[in-house]
Amino acid sequence: MNYPFLFSLGALGLSAIIIFGFFGAWRQPYRLLFLLTAFSLSASAQNWSTFLDSSRATNWNGAGFTIPNYTTNCATQPKLTANSSSAASSNAQAIQNALGSCDSTHNVVNIPAGTYYVAGIQYPSQGHMVLRGASVGTTKLIFSANEACGGAPAAGICMIGPDGTYNGSDAVLPPGGNQQCLWTGGLSKGSTSITLSSCGGTPPLNQILILDQADDSSDTGGVYQCDGNLAGCNYEGSANPNGRTISGKIHAQQQLTYITGVTSLGGGSYTVTISPGVYFNNVRSGQSPGAWWDTDAVNDGLENMTIDGTSAPDHNISMTWCYQCWVRNVKSLNAGSAHVYVFMSADSVIRDNYFYQSQDHASSSYVVEFEAASAFLVENNIFQQTTNPIMSGAGTGNVISYNYATDDVTSNNYTQQAPYYSHNTGNAMNLYEGNNFNGIWTDDAWGSSANGTYFRNMLHGWQSGGYSVGFNPVALRTWLRGFNVVGNVLGTPGVQNQYQGYATSHTAGTGTANVPTSIYDLGFGGSEGSCGSGGTGSPYCDALVFSTLMRWGNYDTVNGAVQWNSTEASPAAVTYINANFTSSYFNSLAHTLPASLYYNSTPSWWPSGKAWPPVGPDVSSGNVGMCSGGTYANYQATSSGQCTGGSLSTAWASHVTSIPAQDCFLNTMHGPLDGSGSALSFDASQCYTSSGATGGSGPGSPTGLTAVVQ
Repeated sequence: MNYPFLFSLGALGLSAIIIFGFFGAWRQPYRLLFLLTAFSLSASAQNWSTFLDSSRATNWNGAGFTIPNYTTNCATQPKLTANSSSAASSNAQAIQNALGSCDSTHNVVNIPAGTYYVAGIQYPSQGHMVLRGASVGTTKLIFSANEACGGAPAAGICMIGPDGTYNGSDAVLPPGGNQQCLWTGGLSKGSTSITLSSCGGTPPLNQILILDQADDSSDTGGVYQCDGNLAGCNYEGSANPNGRTISGKIHAQQQLTYITGVTSLGGGSYTVTISPGVYFNNVRSGQSPGAWWDTDAVNDGLENMTIDGTSAPDHNISMTWCYQCWVRNVKSLNAGSAHVYVFMSADSVIRDNYFYQSQDHASSSYVVEFEAASAFLVENNIFQQTTNPIMSGAGTGNVISYNYATDDVTSNNYTQQAPYYSHNTGNAMNLYEGNNFNGIWTDDAWGSSANGTYFRNMLHGWQSGGYSVGFNPVALRTWLRGFNVVGNVLGTPGVQNQYQGYATSHTAGTGTANVPTSIYDLGFGGSEGSCGSGGTGSPYCDALVFSTLMRWGNYDTVNGAVQWNSTEASPAAVTYINANFTSSYFNSLAHTLPASLYYNSTPSWWPSGKAWPPVGPDVSSGNVGMCSGGTYANYQATSSGQCTGGSLSTAWASHVTSIPAQDCFLNTMHGPLDGSGSALSFDASQCYTSSGATGGSGPGSPTGLTAVVQ
């Protein structure tokens, strides 16, 4: 996070930089640098600070949290009937009764080995509990229906806060709502102390606080947050409000933060301390910034089981008003919509899971879907035969890292799919690092977003299936400005035939004929390579997508080389985004990159002996090659035995090492390179035995288990 301070120390006659150390509220060490002249300074130099201006990035080290290692059983443990669809309601009630018996020191509800039908489960409101199976391979829950989730989107398993307030509730709308305030002070990026005024109630200590502001009504020429209320903003042609609507204006730009201190100023005004600080660099009083809150569920978890949504129409798991919640070592099958739906939740973790298939592979067949989420960590997961592994309707400050996806299936066999950085208005300051994906795309389906960073990902842009379009490792549609693409490996040899196609004006572009097979698809407003009319559902093209894009140290298969291009690295200033240094600066900058923008050293869960970092221009002996011929021609492989009927050849200049999730899929689960076939056996404890990712020493042996087998 960045903390702006202005100092002019020249009058003091100081001739050196003075460094002070302290610890910020977000559990990270910071240093204040006081310079001789007046500068906007940030708490300790981040890993990205040598190549990204602070207006383009944030501190991602605080995303997620350390999952607690609960070991003490709750007072009641469920008595379940196995293998009986008629027992679905009674099984669900037994589990909910057991969860209801948990308290602050009794935290574990155990589901014994067996297959159990359940009619949907909703966690009670007290939090601090985990629903834990005996193992992924032996405990299975089959949803016969979805739980209503207290009015939130329905799901097989609901982790939800107690009072069910949402962005359209009277309580959070001014004037008069008792869970809202105006945000009148501390409007700058990095602020951890803000002023809230005209409050309908006292902001609650130790709760999530949502900061928001109204979407833009005209193009700012820089960071531009528009929605379907504005003609030409999106291709769906209508609004999809995922924030409050106040006086007819959608407040889709949102950050979920946490209240750590409240001081009354009298008259309904308060000084509120938050952690993390403000992410956004475009907050201003003219956009009616505000704040609102609900009551959170805290520390709800799901572990060590298989869940199956085949017979239920909605989400498999829903997190709503959940703070520091988690899903870990879960095998999730055949979701009707999202496998994990996230709404108004923060600082949570989705890791070490296996997500397989969706019911229809249509436009809403997502895996992890964000609809207002901040500071999430989605790490070390495997996605097989899903449509969109990540779909960010609205998310800020999230980290998507070291995940592996294969066979992103679509129902129309026309276009490949990939994870989406953005699908709605308001996504900003998210980091994608170390993933192995088809690509990372951002679109303007429901509006615009800004300031995303892609770092050291393998984005290959190819899979078999007869697709006509969608071979772009990086796609940024119109209005998506201020993105950073650094240290990635992009494309597949022989697939992409053009480095970039990009918009040059509202109505034209260059390289349009080959946009579907370009490494970069930038700024187009209609289908690939075309521009709209600027009317409803037909956005113009946007030349600022290209001119504000920062690129540095990426290897691509069209050039067959790493691009250390100082012009690409140094876009000029636009509204709310500073110039990213200068081309002469980058010409003199050493061609080195940090290993991570999230970790300060090799993470404890990373396998010993495994190369770190796994992807990038400085990786020269990577183990990922490409199959030549045979069943899996053009696919990645790590051994010749995986290339059925073909051979393994060196590719990507050896800049790619397999990540642990890829190793798990290929070597432990023995998945085919193209991701085809049935669901596979999975258990994180078998794949990641040296991993510290599972938190502490692991769960204790379950006790008090009862099952009735029929």
